[in-house]
Amino acid sequence: MFPQLPKFEGLAKLTPDERRAIMPVRDGSSPEALVEQGLRAVFLYAIQSRSSDVHMSGRGGHDNPRVKFSIRTPGGLENFVYDGPRGSQFMNKMFALTNNAQGGSTTPMISTRFSMELPARFAEDLGLRPDGNKPYLVDLRVEYIRTHDGWKFASRLLDQQRIPKFSEMGLTRVLDAAIRRVIAKPSGLILVSGPTGSGKSTSMKSILDLLNDGTVTISTIEDPVEYTMQGDFPVTQIPVDRELTFPIALRSVLRQDPDVILVGEIRDEETMRIAMSAAQTGHLVLATIHANSGAETISRALELTGSKDPRHAYVLADILLFVVAQRLVKIYGGVSKPRDLQADEAAWLGINGMGFMKLIDEVDSDSALGKVPVLEAIEITPEIRALIRSQELTAGGVYRLARNQPQYETLAMAGVRAVESKGAKLADCMMGLETTADAQECPGLRLQAARAHHASLATVSDAVDQQAAAYQHGAVQSLEQCLLSVQSATWEAA
Repeated sequence: MFPQLPKFEGLAKLTPDERRAIMPVRDGSSPEALVEQGLRAVFLYAIQSRSSDVHMSGRGGHDNPRVKFSIRTPGGLENFVYDGPRGSQFMNKMFALTNNAQGGSTTPMISTRFSMELPARFAEDLGLRPDGNKPYLVDLRVEYIRTHDGWKFASRLLDQQRIPKFSEMGLTRVLDAAIRRVIAKPSGLILVSGPTGSGKSTSMKSILDLLNDGTVTISTIEDPVEYTMQGDFPVTQIPVDRELTFPIALRSVLRQDPDVILVGEIRDEETMRIAMSAAQTGHLVLATIHANSGAETISRALELTGSKDPRHAYVLADILLFVVAQRLVKIYGGVSKPRDLQADEAAWLGINGMGFMKLIDEVDSDSALGKVPVLEAIEITPEIRALIRSQELTAGGVYRLARNQPQYETLAMAGVRAVESKGAKLADCMMGLETTADAQECPGLRLQAARAHHASLATVSDAVDQQAAAYQHGAVQSLEQCLLSVQSATWEAA
């Protein structure tokens, strides 16, 4: 029925309880059993291929719809179609897995989830890496919606074992040190911005795992809870819903003696103000917010206070520690080769302050391997605090004050560095990363060094990391001293 999918013959070697933990399905060769076995194969294939999402939709007759699967693998979507009997059993099985009633009372939209547990030895046979002999656990966040001609389920795979440790995120040395320094503070606000699917939750989870050492109590408020934090340390994870909203949950959490609070998303004035109050009163608050860039994140946070009262600007300036804008870009296998730039590429690089580039080192393959994060990270300095308090806060003003911080890169710069050193493609960066036009007129430290020595951004980044000892404990050199040392290191590396 699914000739393209693996058969997973190893299932026969498992005990009945182990097979049920993976997914309870009917045995035998009846149409219902074959459909349920096919659904299990789809999700096992998605797990094995390290896919992020499984889309399943049924169109046509109620009893025998045509069912389409689209699996978002690291290499892109893979599509399959089921035209066999009892296609409605796919929908019935999904409702059963998620413990949702079906029939005339089924609501048109449902947000739910279920889990799959793969025995360790079975997971190893699929090329996965379980934690010792523990089952390989995958949570699935499921969104159901009734369509005009059928139904659809979109399932996000939340693979606990694939969450990178903080040290595995591929950050530059100076950015790694800056984040560790900031999260060591007892209180304040850290904001992470980015659209849906930009990896914010994964990055936040990596940071929380770093903090989750038994010395602090941690509370998370999420919609929904995506990744379960492991261990015996004091962690409370709260899912919000229509009745338990972010503001209500946040007020409750503040009465539970937390040291660190994660707010899954600040969406409104009330949540913003409570989060600011928490950061004022001895808590380290991490939160996500929607904004286009790191510089714009600060303006957006101030807007969310919902008032032009200057006191809110003073509070935000006092508590804000760090802002990060994050995106994900695909990486590809293959060999990097220098090539000439096309006219639109040269124009995009020029707008982003990289007009000095005449060639680009880029992989020569379209075989996608996965995604890597690119970050624009801004540490809140006294100068930026003064700008927040003023009546002249703009994204351009923030950029001009942040551009010489040793860890700072615009999203476009971080993307180009990923092209040069990690196997990303320039076309993907141009499509998915916001531009920073101020970089053309006011290039930062890294761009000045790259232009001065005709060096790649990857070479400059390595040079900056070589000077990382000079930035320890927050001791940032003057622009002249820093530029001199980085240019010297760049010259030696070029």
